[in-house]
Amino acid sequence: MNRNRRNFIQAVPAALAAPFAAFLAGSFARSSGAQNPQAPHPQSQPPFPTPPDNPFPDAPKIDPKLVLKHNQQQIQDDVVKLYSLAGDLKEQAGKTDSTSILSLPLVQKAEEIEKLARQIKNLARGS
Repeated sequence: MNRNRRNFIQAVPAALAAPFAAFLAGSFARSSGAQNPQAPHPQSQPPFPTPPDNPFPDAPKIDPKLVLKHNQQQIQDDVVKLYSLAGDLKEQAGKTDSTSILSLPLVQKAEEIEKLARQIKNLARGS
């Protein structure tokens, strides 16, 4: 019985090493220059075509100063609206006892103010 165990213990590493050696031999053959004839990899073409410098050459040019001027006017209008919404929110907060009741209009007004403030921030950044 001990002789069978010894043979088994000696055979297991050899059985495990054979597929591993075949795998290493295959990866070494690929890295040493042998290529798969079924799937050549063209190196000259990029995977995605590069976009042209000006995709719309006939498009009218937009003056950045006009865009900034429009953004400035939009920011001023939005700030006035934000100020009035903040006043409305203050009135609603004063009327509502927030310790016992959650006021849905109060939450909606706060979300509207948050959205408008985010819009003002994006316009100020120029995006």
